[in-house]
Amino acid sequence: MRLKNEIKAQNTTHEWIAGKIGVPLSTFRKWMTRKTYPDIREGVEMAKLLETSAEYLVTGVEIENLSDTEQKLISVYRKLSSADRENVILAANAWAEKK
Repeated sequence: MRLKNEIKAQNTTHEWIAGKIGVPLSTFRKWMTRKTYPDIREGVEMAKLLETSAEYLVTGVEIENLSDTEQKLISVYRKLSSADRENVILAANAWAEKK
């Protein structure tokens, strides 16, 4: 539904987006009906074309709707190595379970 709404908001068409991404219109239509899903590259490209984020298209969460603290946490997290990210996730899960 978000994808459909963004296409409408940008006053564009399925054909235009499919052409820009380089996929057949039939493939794009399958995405619209959730019969199949785009790969990551296609999803990111589509989000850019629609002037939104791939995160929003997938989850409905817009980074602008996050608090300043949440945005800072995400910014710091993205700078970490994959091993450090795993440690942060483990620590956060442990803290959350204490409550």
